[in-house]
Amino acid sequence: MSTEELNDIEDAELIIAVLSGNLHAFDELVLRYQKAMLMVAQQIVNDPTEAEDIVQDAFILAFESLTQLENLNRFGAWLYSITRHRALRHIRKASRFQYHEDIDDELRLEANPDSTDPANLILQQSVHEGVRKCIMSLPEEFQEVIKLYYWVDMPQKRIAEFLSLPLTTVKWRLHKAKEQLKEIMERQGFGEID
Repeated sequence: MSTEELNDIEDAELIIAVLSGNLHAFDELVLRYQKAMLMVAQQIVNDPTEAEDIVQDAFILAFESLTQLENLNRFGAWLYSITRHRALRHIRKASRFQYHEDIDDELRLEANPDSTDPANLILQQSVHEGVRKCIMSLPEEFQEVIKLYYWVDMPQKRIAEFLSLPLTTVKWRLHKAKEQLKEIMERQGFGEID
């Protein structure tokens, strides 16, 4: 199967292919969920490198435990649960050895790497930081869908599966998050937001 063909296949079919020995199918599952899992892990551990390690560990555990997944249609929610559990376990383990002042729920937006003008980079970083702060002021359930939808480019249906929510709930949260974000940004001086 080609990569394009794998893109159009549902998670359950890919899992069956993996269980039949097609490792490329698991690669497609990794591509589908890696960014979202990184976001979840980074929110908990607040360190991109540690988050990458946690996600890699979560994928290995998922691969090794794939035969134990009872409902193949809940693969995304199962991955979310594994990632969250691994990240929390990492924090508990790390706190035994070192003091953590603060575990922050931040994701950092990076400036456009194509831009070479230092003034433009500073302006972009400032705008990104302002938008990030506005997003962080939203209720957690709204932050989650906004980040998954815009930062991870996850389709609404996959967000619903990943968070184990009805699609209508995801759509409603995304709509309300946009409304609240628009109000917050306008109050913060970002002007009229469409």
